[in-house]
Amino acid sequence: MKKNTIFQHGTMQMLVEGLLEGTLPLRELLKHGNIGIGTGDGVDGELVILDGVGYKIDVSGPAVKLPDDFKLTYADVSFADYHKLKNYQNIGLAEMLKDVLTKNTAQNQFFAILTKGVFQKIRTSSSKKSRKPYPSLGEIAENQVEFEAENISGTMITYYTPTVFQGVGVSGFHNHFLADDLSFGGHVLATTMKDVTVSVQPIENFELHLPIDNQEFLNANLSDTSKLDNVISKSE
Repeated sequence: MKKNTIFQHGTMQMLVEGLLEGTLPLRELLKHGNIGIGTGDGVDGELVILDGVGYKIDVSGPAVKLPDDFKLTYADVSFADYHKLKNYQNIGLAEMLKDVLTKNTAQNQFFAILTKGVFQKIRTSSSKKSRKPYPSLGEIAENQVEFEAENISGTMITYYTPTVFQGVGVSGFHNHFLADDLSFGGHVLATTMKDVTVSVQPIENFELHLPIDNQEFLNANLSDTSKLDNVISKSE
């Protein structure tokens, strides 16, 4: 068990270039962590892993438990080893995350944040599964479905990636949410938190796993990163 390692399957640049085929079963991903976020084959919804169980929030809204053969295109997982930082009340997402990062001097390291409690307002998104020939991530982002909820209890899983790793991952904060009753979730676009407890986990190691058995990945030209920032900003 590597308690201070983020294991990542795939890269954001792969998604930007339309390499969306699922290439790692959930059962294999869970060998590397019991908490995490990601997406499935064809960007099939938004993935949340909590307490070693995988859930998918698709365009229907509620979360559903995933089978262990569900294929992942992109995912970040780690073994939860958080320590409590503080409680926050009536605070916006950007303000809270900035405060956490500053208090932990974490801008140059990978960092995991766990936020649990009551979210006063929250807006999330998800995507409909695409099929071959896959569209680009930019096209998928333009057709995302958004959800809103108020006064909902749940968990937000956050990973922070240093700027230098943009394209490998999502530079900055990447947040996914799962309601306690599984009625709501997805990629977090905005939220105001009513009363939450925030715990943190500094990450020492980053392990990247690539789909080297996938011929499309091996043949792809992933060297042009000129549209990377724009596409990621639209999808995130």
